[in-house]
Amino acid sequence: MNGKVRRSRGGLVINSPFKRTLMVVVFLVLVVAVCVSYRAFSKKNEEFADRLKRIERLEDQISAEDEKSKQLKKQEDKVISDEDIESIARQELGLIKKDEIVIRPN
Repeated sequence: MNGKVRRSRGGLVINSPFKRTLMVVVFLVLVVAVCVSYRAFSKKNEEFADRLKRIERLEDQISAEDEKSKQLKKQEDKVISDEDIESIARQELGLIKKDEIVIRPN
């Protein structure tokens, strides 16, 4: 240690070029570490934002499909089966099948 040595209240202070250089190097290493961490954080943040957008699109698709499903169920309830159509045709319209014979009272 070829620098000046002086005493201070906190203890021994060494003013040497090596110490200054070491402090600058440590400071630069810390700055680089912070920059690298920030870039990694920024990348993760972008990925998170992209995933949130995808989730929102999927939720929109789910709600659209749910609405479509409800509409189809309503239509399904309105649709009449073949048996129901045949029954209505026989009772209300008096229709018969080709090979049937109708016997009516006078």
